[in-house]
Amino acid sequence: MRLREARLLIGATVIALCALAGCHQTVGGGRSRDVRQETNLRDDGNAPHRASQTDIALAEQYIEAGQYEIALGRLQNAVKLEPSSADAYTMLGVLYERINRPAQAEASYAKSAKLAPDKGDILNNYGGWLCRSGHPLESDVWFRKALADPFYKTPVVALGNAATCAIKAGKPELAEGYDRQVLALDAANAGALQELATTLHQRGDDLHARAFVERLLATDKPAPEMLDLAAQIEDKLGDAAAARGYRNRIATEFPQYTSGKR
Repeated sequence: MRLREARLLIGATVIALCALAGCHQTVGGGRSRDVRQETNLRDDGNAPHRASQTDIALAEQYIEAGQYEIALGRLQNAVKLEPSSADAYTMLGVLYERINRPAQAEASYAKSAKLAPDKGDILNNYGGWLCRSGHPLESDVWFRKALADPFYKTPVVALGNAATCAIKAGKPELAEGYDRQVLALDAANAGALQELATTLHQRGDDLHARAFVERLLATDKPAPEMLDLAAQIEDKLGDAAAARGYRNRIATEFPQYTSGKR
C-alpha cells in the first residue's frame, strides 16, 4: 500500500507525492546533504508572499538536511510574513510529524486545510495525516474534497491515498472503487494493481486477482510480497506448476524473504 504526503518546491505551492504500506515521508532525514546557500534562494523583492515562499523553500532544504530547529525558525518566519500561507502550515505539519510532535502536526495540517478549503493538494495532505494518525475513515472526507477541486493536478494521488486508507478503515469495497478510478487514469499504477489483487484474493475472487497480478508483474519489478501473493492465488486456482514457479523466483531473487499469510 502507499500513502502520499506533501512536499514543497521552490516558488510553487504544495504538491502531493510518495508511497507506502502505511505512509512515507517525502522529505529526507540525513544530515549529510548540504543546504543551498540562502543567498541563492533569496528573492530580490520584499513582497511578503514571495519572501514567505523563500523561507518555506529554505525550510524544506533544512528538513532534508536534518536541521529541524533551523527549519522550524524559517517556517515560523514564513507564517509571520504571510499568516494565511497554507503552504507554510502544511510544511510545519511535515516537520512536526518528523520530530514526533503529533499535536502540533495535527494543528498545522488542520490549519492549512482551513486556509485553503478548496485546494486539492492541501486537502489531500490533511487527509493523509488523519489516516497516518489513526483516523483512516475520517480521512475519506478530505480526499473527496480534494478530488472536488477542478484544478487539482494530481487526482491519482488523492485517489490512491483514499484507497489505501479505505483498506485501513476496513472498507475494501470502497478501496476497490478508488483503485479502479486510479487505473482508469493510470493503467500501470503499481499501487492500485497490488491493492486490487490483494483485495480480490482476500474476497476469494482469485481469477480476477490473477489478472491484476499479471498486469502488475508485466509492468513493474516484482516485490517478493507480490510473487508470494501470485503463488497463493495459483494455489487457490489449482495451478501447482505456476505456484511453484513463483516460489522458485522468490527463493532465487529474494532468498531472505519469509512468506506472510494473506
